[in-house]
Amino acid sequence: MNATALKQFSLVDIADIRAGYPFRGAIDVLEQGDVGAIQMRNVDEFIGVDWTAIAYVKLPSQRSADLLSDGDLIFTTRGRRNFALALDNIPCAAVCSPHFFVIRVFDDTQILPSFLAWQINQRSCQDYLQQAATGSHILNITRGAIESLPLALPSLAMQRALMEVVDTAQNERRVLNELISNRARQIDAIAADILKIEMHISA
Repeated sequence: MNATALKQFSLVDIADIRAGYPFRGAIDVLEQGDVGAIQMRNVDEFIGVDWTAIAYVKLPSQRSADLLSDGDLIFTTRGRRNFALALDNIPCAAVCSPHFFVIRVFDDTQILPSFLAWQINQRSCQDYLQQAATGSHILNITRGAIESLPLALPSLAMQRALMEVVDTAQNERRVLNELISNRARQIDAIAADILKIEMHISA
């Protein structure tokens, strides 16, 4: 694939970008309600959103909230690693904290949200964002930086083909991690059994 032949865009050309819901103060002290609030601790680049752990709150603002929709991307704005997640099968009415940007593509018949999230997470885009980040202790990605992020978009068919490969690789990663965890548990169990035997002999 010739990269120079791909269409070149800035993110702002192909998507709407807005900040997360403007909560004031800590989310965890808000009155319980029926709207899920995604916080930074609820997301993982490889696992996605841990919907079982999110807080459900009553939104403090009287204005209507722009709830998250399937196909939206959420992008982490703080820290050393700023990644995007494409949301799918959202199980409840939900918003995200102001520590995220919400990215919504203008035309999902031409751009796969999952592909866009994948490209944002690749090294070239990550290097660009790190160079544009502000702050000395905790890095912060500004709206201007994410809007100007340069992207190269292949055809929809190529996007789909690439995402099939990415999905296969992610499944392989999950299986491998499960094998590693299972092996570690087996070793811990063996070590515990040996310790019990040693303690019994010593007694």
